[in-house]
Amino acid sequence: MKLLIVDDQISVAQGLLRCTDWAGEGFDCVETAYNVIDAKTSLLRREAQVMLCDIEMPVESGLDLLKWARENQMRTRCIFLTAHAEFRYAQEAVRLGGFDYIMQPAPYAQVIETVRRAVQDVHMEYAAQELQDRGALFDGQQKVIADNLLRGCLAGTATERDLEAFDALGLHPKRDRACWLCLLQPLRWNSGAQPWSPALLSTAVDNMCGEIFAPLNVFSRCLPMPHEQGIALILQSLADELLATDTLTGRLTYLQSACTQYLHLETALYLAGPEPFAQAAGMWKRLTEQCRENVALKSGIFRASQQEPDSLETFRFAQIAGWRRLIRDGYASAVEKEACRLLDQMVAADQLSRTALRAFYQQFMEMVLSLQEDSPELVQQALRDPAVRELLHNDVHTVDDAKSLLHALACAWENGTEAKGQNIAEMICRYIAEHLENELRRDELAEAVHLNPDYMARLFKKETGVNLKDYIIQQKMQEARSLLHTTNLPVSLIAAKVGYSNFAHFSASYKKMYNRSPQEERSNQ
Repeated sequence: MKLLIVDDQISVAQGLLRCTDWAGEGFDCVETAYNVIDAKTSLLRREAQVMLCDIEMPVESGLDLLKWARENQMRTRCIFLTAHAEFRYAQEAVRLGGFDYIMQPAPYAQVIETVRRAVQDVHMEYAAQELQDRGALFDGQQKVIADNLLRGCLAGTATERDLEAFDALGLHPKRDRACWLCLLQPLRWNSGAQPWSPALLSTAVDNMCGEIFAPLNVFSRCLPMPHEQGIALILQSLADELLATDTLTGRLTYLQSACTQYLHLETALYLAGPEPFAQAAGMWKRLTEQCRENVALKSGIFRASQQEPDSLETFRFAQIAGWRRLIRDGYASAVEKEACRLLDQMVAADQLSRTALRAFYQQFMEMVLSLQEDSPELVQQALRDPAVRELLHNDVHTVDDAKSLLHALACAWENGTEAKGQNIAEMICRYIAEHLENELRRDELAEAVHLNPDYMARLFKKETGVNLKDYIIQQKMQEARSLLHTTNLPVSLIAAKVGYSNFAHFSASYKKMYNRSPQEERSNQ
């Protein structure tokens, strides 16, 4: 805590400073001021919890100082010291919220005791605020507790004690009533939109669902599900009548459209129900299976299927055997193009299920490993590539994963492992330097170096140690700074020359990097 002593008589102020061990009274900071101006400076530097203040001082009085402190939202306990027993002083001190009023001369013991009471009042306020904060924290955590219980219900890990606790809270959904479950899977962010965090995306979708389903008297709750990389949507009618399938499908279509229009996010929605919420774990399992089946990442609304998937033996890709010779002869890029063309044809014909993709991946990797017989260096070259190892470690779950692996293998075989990452990073840096006037979105850079955007960003970070977005901003700001110092171009034109159509955004980015605005940079030349 801080104690501030304010008196225009230096001897009085110094006497109060030395009258006791203020550190022993709980003050880690004790300052003196001999006029109101110095006192204001001290309070702005650090607010004082307690202030001993003379009333009558030159220029401005202690009452003026307290009024200023209250206008600046300071909670300082002000103990006034005065030699004049005028009622108007005491009346104004009370009106301004002064803590106490001591007539001088007064023994130091009285001053110290009054300060102790002020300190006690500060501690009481802190304690009351802490209790209030704890109450708010509990209220805020109630939703977190309920969400964790709901996740346990979906995962099938909730104990009977957990379920009883959920019922005791009186929350929805009710276990004995029918509900619908939906899994919302984010597919692609459009228009160069930056991906949202799962928690933020879930909050946005939850708000939209509230507007969409509340008029139907339907409870809705969205939960981010990190393991599935999607959002669980629980829907249960608050009335006796079930939500009709056609009505539900129409509202989900609207939700999907809203995600595209307002969030710039393409989604797939997987739907199961209606069944009692007590059977939520079974419904959720079917939804996650259906989500995994969408390896082509198609947008739409899909009903959870209870059919058994085809076996791997159902799918045979005879053309894969012929690709071995092409790879051995140095035509890995041709193999990549042919394999991607095959996958695209299957997607267009709606034939690329999870099982089909798994069969393709298995047969392709068997062909790659068969190269060990007569071309072991090709297998070793591929396995030394960090990008290939990462993709193999993460496995192939979607058609995009398969294409990324095909491309990484082709790069490893045709261009060598060690120079590849460095060459790509150099190409990206060179492209950025030559196109600073562009907005330089990630998709544009990925297209320039013919790589998957996610893979490209990871490769760039690995080779340079810098996040791609941060690197682009650094280069743009460095160019802008150079132009500010070497040209007389208007700042707005400089912003445009480094790819910023929004001047406020440019100015904020520049100030974040150099701790000064572009205008300040120019004026300090």
